[in-house]
Amino acid sequence: MVNNDVVFNENGDILDCLSGKALKDTPEERVRQRFINILQTDYGYPKNQIAREIPIQQGSKILTNTVDGSEIRADIVVYVSKKACLEKDQGNILFVVECKKPNVTEGYAQLVSYIFNTSAVGGVWTNGDGLAVYKKKTGTEVGLDEILSLPRYRENWNGDDVIPSKASLPRPHNVRFLLSSCHNKLYGRGMENEDFDLAMDMVRILLAKIQDEITPGDFPRFWITETDFKTVEGRKHAADTIQQLFREYADQFPDVFEAHEKIQVGNDCIAEAVGILKNWSLAARNDDADDWDLMGETYEQFTHINLKRQQGQFFTNRLVIEMMVRILDPDIGEHALDPAGGSGGFATSIFRYLRRKVIANTAPNSPVRDRQLTTIKDSVYLVEIAARLVKIAKCAMLLTGDGQSGMTRGNSLDVYSNFDPWIISRCAKGKSNAPSLIATNPPFSGQKVESQISDKTLLKNFIFGHSYKKTDDGSYYFSSSDSDILQHQAPELLFLERCIDWLKPGGRMGIVLPKGILDNVSYEAYRQWLLERCEIVGVVTLHKDTFQPDTGVRTCILFINKPEEGVSPRDDYSIFMAMSQRIGQDSKGNSVFVLDGNGNKTDELNHDLNDIANAFIDFKHGNEHPQSEYVFSIRRSDIKDHLNINPQHYSPKLNAALDAVLEYDNKDGWATTTVGQLEAGIRIYIGPRWNSASIKVDNPTDTSTLMPYLTANAALELRRFTIKWLDPTKANAVQKKSIDMLKIEEGDILISRSGTIGKVTYATRDLASNYIVSDDLVRIRVKNPDLRAYLLAYFASNTALLLMLLDEYGSVQQHLQPRHIQEMLIPIPDDWSMAKNMIDAGNQFMQAMESMSQADLLIRDHGFDSMINT
Repeated sequence: MVNNDVVFNENGDILDCLSGKALKDTPEERVRQRFINILQTDYGYPKNQIAREIPIQQGSKILTNTVDGSEIRADIVVYVSKKACLEKDQGNILFVVECKKPNVTEGYAQLVSYIFNTSAVGGVWTNGDGLAVYKKKTGTEVGLDEILSLPRYRENWNGDDVIPSKASLPRPHNVRFLLSSCHNKLYGRGMENEDFDLAMDMVRILLAKIQDEITPGDFPRFWITETDFKTVEGRKHAADTIQQLFREYADQFPDVFEAHEKIQVGNDCIAEAVGILKNWSLAARNDDADDWDLMGETYEQFTHINLKRQQGQFFTNRLVIEMMVRILDPDIGEHALDPAGGSGGFATSIFRYLRRKVIANTAPNSPVRDRQLTTIKDSVYLVEIAARLVKIAKCAMLLTGDGQSGMTRGNSLDVYSNFDPWIISRCAKGKSNAPSLIATNPPFSGQKVESQISDKTLLKNFIFGHSYKKTDDGSYYFSSSDSDILQHQAPELLFLERCIDWLKPGGRMGIVLPKGILDNVSYEAYRQWLLERCEIVGVVTLHKDTFQPDTGVRTCILFINKPEEGVSPRDDYSIFMAMSQRIGQDSKGNSVFVLDGNGNKTDELNHDLNDIANAFIDFKHGNEHPQSEYVFSIRRSDIKDHLNINPQHYSPKLNAALDAVLEYDNKDGWATTTVGQLEAGIRIYIGPRWNSASIKVDNPTDTSTLMPYLTANAALELRRFTIKWLDPTKANAVQKKSIDMLKIEEGDILISRSGTIGKVTYATRDLASNYIVSDDLVRIRVKNPDLRAYLLAYFASNTALLLMLLDEYGSVQQHLQPRHIQEMLIPIPDDWSMAKNMIDAGNQFMQAMESMSQADLLIRDHGFDSMINT
């Protein structure tokens, strides 16, 4: 198993890349193993000249630790020859390496002792994210000089200041390490509190490097010699050259880069960055797909980590992007667009996909391949309103293989005539070159009004910028009157309309949207409009951690086909449905890997998006595909219940529970009805939303005058561990009214309706008499005691839970409304004696709850706490 160039055995031990022996898995060993690989792949040092954990001698004695007497060992030693390595000849060491775990920065003193007790000409310190390189001072002076970069195999450590040709510069294998090293050098110059500027300067420096590589000329201008680095004048000269290279690039895109924009960090920072990047080529042949993909993906991950997220913006999970691009299957020659382009995730992924398609279907070095590779450079377009993100996207596309000319700045919600001229001329709405493929993740407003679009000059150009009205037959229509322009609208809805309008007839699109769009009743008019104009060919709901830690918004993907001009959507067709259950990361953004049979991590991310993509591709081509409770298809004619298109609503497993209940209509002596029709006067309701912050009392010592308040989770506890205390004497009129409405009665059935829905409890005498309870619990009040017991037993069943899951909705947290409980189907017998066992079970449950409540009171009043308080 391999994980980031570290090899593990079946027991989870690291396999040493030099000897093959099993080693204990530690952070330090992972750093060491990765750097040994870098020494071989990027710097060319032969494996047979590298050794790990070598004791260091002082004269004839091995150095020992003054604290515990253990041998002092160098982490990595590189010898001058294979023979010296075999003999562990301390007189023929070329350089030594000190490795520390990723978050440790000390180690310089140890490195000094290694160098001056051996023949080493220098040494390297690394923590896995960067490195510092030192060599012995020349002449009679004692000490170490830090040098710009680690010499490659057989290069002179003293430096000869010879500038190599551009063509001779190799490609880096470990791009992440290269970018991290450069980034850490800038941080080391006192930029710790300038995350965003620092990341943008990384982009500007990379663009200067690329400009140098794509500019005609045999020798690089992006360079600094060791001699120049030692002087203020030399560092300034190199920095001025890099500033000029960036300006040459920026001047080509005046809409993106400001006229006086420059690299912000100082000359010394620029010089150090040049020292790290100068030895490498960041450009490669068009048909070197693996190399390009590695460079582009690494850069995108780097910018994701190091750029601060702006309000309302976050980076799309790359697994989601790859799935969407596979499903949309871009073709060579068609125009693809992301109108909410961000940092270029979709654009670069589409470009990589097209390049692989070209390479797979053409011969190497053939005119056809060259022609098609040129074609795809002019086939991918992006529009992004934030100039800083366009810069990042341009750099990402350059590192992915050019195509950056399609990355433009603009507001995709503006009138088309205001777009960048490049877009107007090459990717225009209503023209033959209009985009036939759109893939996008537009900004969401969530519940924030301030994040919504309120500019009426924009809103008036959108159907969704106007209010809608309901007709007598229950359908909807949107007003076109200026008097019905909305005060504000969610940007995701405007982007949905714009994408459909911009898309070429016969085209297809994939768009990430808040999950609430699928099933919230408030979005029904928008779903009707969409279904009347397009065919929804697929709906995929994404795991709740997909965009964590950036946002907890629940999301989905709609795959939509736009009919040809003059053609209406078909009355009936198949729709692919899927619910992602694994996304390869947790809520903190930490990777989650597949485990092997021994419970050890592999290098494979634990996600199901590839399986969903494979099933969708089979579905598109009419092939059989694996169906399950999470992956299935429905017919357009199946869409019902306020045009609900949430896959969960059509889940075979959940609907099997519904079918099982409906089957009681066919059983003698039984029928099905809704919960709301069980009893005349049954009450199903929730309390009011309210704000209790002003009357909350934290950590009170005397609660005799206070009122205990329970959240939904606290009310579901068997014992009252979690109580919030309120001071009713400080409540205003609204709060007093809310308190009265939040009170419950003994015998109420309570069901959680937010977050984890469907948990059931019973209002005991103590709960009803002494507490007020959150509105996040639905209250069901039934007068008939047998009916109450029957209903409680029913709600506590797995079948009832599945029925509740059929109706849950929400974009951030899942919710149920009282109407969902009211409309739930429930079997009822003609003769209630047929349900005696179920009624008895419900009664016993209530009695057990009362007993537990009484026991809890006794524990509180007469338990150990009461003994130590007397």
